[in-house]
Amino acid sequence: MPLPSFILDPTSLLLGSLMVVSLLWWLSTRRPPGLPPGPGPALPLLGHLHLLDKDPRPKFREWRRQYGDVFSLYMGGQLVVVLNGYHVIKEALVKHADVFSDRPKASIMQKLGNGKGFALTSGSVWKEQRKVTSDILRELGMGRNILADRLQEEITHYITTLRSYRGAPVDVELITNASITNNICNIIFGKRYDYDDQRFVRCLKAAEENFMAFGPSKTLFFMPWLEYLPGDVCRFKTLLSTQATIEDLLMKQQLLDHLHNHTNGDASDVIHAYISEIRKREKSGQSTTINTDHLPQIFLGLFFGGSETTATAIRWALVFFLHNPDVQDKCYDEIQRVVGTERAPSMRDKPELTYLEATILEVLRRANIVPLGLVRSTACDVMFRGHFIPKDTFVMYILESVLLDPGVWTEPLQFRPERFIGPDGKLTRPDEFIPFAVGPRMCIGQPLARMELFLYLATMIQHFRFLPPDDGRLPSLEGNLGVTYTPKPFRIRMVVRE
Repeated sequence: MPLPSFILDPTSLLLGSLMVVSLLWWLSTRRPPGLPPGPGPALPLLGHLHLLDKDPRPKFREWRRQYGDVFSLYMGGQLVVVLNGYHVIKEALVKHADVFSDRPKASIMQKLGNGKGFALTSGSVWKEQRKVTSDILRELGMGRNILADRLQEEITHYITTLRSYRGAPVDVELITNASITNNICNIIFGKRYDYDDQRFVRCLKAAEENFMAFGPSKTLFFMPWLEYLPGDVCRFKTLLSTQATIEDLLMKQQLLDHLHNHTNGDASDVIHAYISEIRKREKSGQSTTINTDHLPQIFLGLFFGGSETTATAIRWALVFFLHNPDVQDKCYDEIQRVVGTERAPSMRDKPELTYLEATILEVLRRANIVPLGLVRSTACDVMFRGHFIPKDTFVMYILESVLLDPGVWTEPLQFRPERFIGPDGKLTRPDEFIPFAVGPRMCIGQPLARMELFLYLATMIQHFRFLPPDDGRLPSLEGNLGVTYTPKPFRIRMVVRE
């Protein structure tokens, strides 16, 4: 039986195809009943991405004003819910942590993390790996004086290098990254590197390239089909390559050496302690995910989470010191009064260095280093604040909406350490101070980062006065948004205090 002529008509075929595509698009991007409100119809393939600039924060602020603290959009074909404000974020990440603590089930996550470690996993694997890693860091003295003593050696090398510049204007990004990375290496496998060690230099360059590649690669969260285009459109191949380079340069041989030389006894680094935990569980016969397959990802999680962010915070502190010379003068006067100049500052001085500690808190607040948080996904369907959020929805929590909230912080863009000092002269820390996020998935390295910032900045201020270059040009207070929010390149003079 012949087909009707209108079915064979090219125009009818085209119109029919367009109707089918439009229907499929509408079905895939229409808001399910009860979903949080958000911008209008989504485009095929793009969703609402065409409405976002490279820095989505201005548009997110606009949508928050329009739709409220909980809104939704489509990024590519992926539904994304955006959380704003302290109470909303705390309710999600703390009260409903069992729902909002998963990582997205995206292929980019699987290929980067291999389902191992604590940074990119979810569920029981994440819980066990996170707990064991946290316990190990605590055993090694995270946040206590026992670890501070190990940091002092690295700080001495760092200060010596800064002195070698003899007050000339320099960009301290590379040397600061190197020093903080050495701390991570020391904690993970008990070794530091000379700053000119070629293996170490190659690793630092790979890490820098990795962070630069991560920004474009995030597009694959929402449009995974881009991965299969020719070339390296989203720089994901570069991301995988640089990650493998860092693992090869720093981790593999150290793991082999630790396995070969491991003995029972007090652990001196993360790998030693983790191997001890493996053998203890093997001996008990208990079912566990604790095995050597996870060690490379634990290394990478600590390496990336604990190096770039702290180094970035130190550089932001220098930016604010240049813009606020009175702040560094007050810090120096306090250090001179409490510590003097004959010895290095220590963690024992921290209770008396109130203004310095307030300055560090203000750096973390104002710099807003991770303004968009790290993406989560919902483990199941959930009703949240009157809205229905389906399972596997991507969730973004906007820390900027808390740390720069004018309803919490008077003149939030002003740099004022005094906001953390109460009428009694003691340090005060509002609940809304959450630069490391909240809940069971908050930054695992927070105690180390706080310790590093205190010891580095106290020692740097003790030794140097920070000045702009001879032309008086101050660094920008606007940064670059990537994995973190980093200062734009700047040069600084570090003049030795007499």
